[in-house]
Amino acid sequence: MRSLIDDVLDLSALESGGLRLKREATDVYAVADEVVREAAAGARAKGLSVELSGETGIIADADPRRLRQILGNIINNAIKFTAQGGVSVHLERQGSLVAVTTTDTGPGIADDQRAAIFEEFGQLGDERVRRRGTGLGLAIARRLIAMHGGVIELESEVGRGSRFTVKIAAAPTEGSESEEGPAQATAASSGAP
Repeated sequence: MRSLIDDVLDLSALESGGLRLKREATDVYAVADEVVREAAAGARAKGLSVELSGETGIIADADPRRLRQILGNIINNAIKFTAQGGVSVHLERQGSLVAVTTTDTGPGIADDQRAAIFEEFGQLGDERVRRRGTGLGLAIARRLIAMHGGVIELESEVGRGSRFTVKIAAAPTEGSESEEGPAQATAASSGAP
């Protein structure tokens, strides 16, 4: 119930223009790591794995609370609609952008249904699974991403899963990277063996 109320309040604030970002230098990997660690318990309860990999130390000029909300909505949505296999989250810098890609082994989304999942109260899939959500998570995430000047991309194949990629501007770096390149890290939480 609290989640529903929070989503409706956020949607109302977004529609009225009352929601303002509080941007600051934000470690995107650290935010993603928090979200994945919190989501891992729900994934394990379903026998799923959830993993985070990619570049550390990428800083974005973002609202950390809203970035956490964006990633939480996408990652938890992937877990909710995935019955077996798992969810992986990968972070990388792409030129002046930071890309966070969430890939699941869920049912996939047909071409003619892709726009609907980003609409308020739009939900697809099994009715029992739909009842567990408000249908606002992806709609709110898309609006918050747009407020950051970013985009969300969706690739999906029915029966083979989906891939959501969030791209927002990385904060400019001072100097050049070391000869070894950006730091790499992997954190994982596994589901049932």
